[in-house]
Amino acid sequence: MCAAGCAFNPQSAKINPNVEVAAADIGKGVTVAFRVVDERASKSLGNRGAALGKAAEISSADDVAVVVHTRIAEGLRKKGFTVTDYDESASPRFSVEVRSLEYGTSVGFWTGGVKVQSAIKGVAVRDGKVFERMYRSDKEHRVVVVPGAGKNEQWINETLADVLAQVFDDVGLFRHMAGQ
Repeated sequence: MCAAGCAFNPQSAKINPNVEVAAADIGKGVTVAFRVVDERASKSLGNRGAALGKAAEISSADDVAVVVHTRIAEGLRKKGFTVTDYDESASPRFSVEVRSLEYGTSVGFWTGGVKVQSAIKGVAVRDGKVFERMYRSDKEHRVVVVPGAGKNEQWINETLADVLAQVFDDVGLFRHMAGQ
């Protein structure tokens, strides 16, 4: 991936997943209490190299939980829900846990690998009934040279967007919150 003597510089990735959410009226104006909690063990996204140990760190320029909250709240509104602050006694309520957003590298003979993983868990509660699901995305890219900051940021955002798209494609989740 890199000839001897390469220097890796730390990177700060802008977290900005592009998620298209089709407008729908499945929510029918139902008010849902909503929150996002960052449950990741480390706020680091990963490191840019593996040949001689971990190289320069990739960090987030943004609070991942805030970005995920903004994107999901926007999507809930497009699905016809009214979104309010989380309240443990509210029904329905929807809690999202960011479980992972990780960037890692591996070394091969001719090429190297970049693996980006993302996972979030959604828990919706309505009238004491729980709907719980894990949404995951794993993407691996084979590379000859170490990707630059722009490509790394693109791959991180694509993986997070994929997980968010899975949430918005989950009709069962929205029916549960809408009481259907």
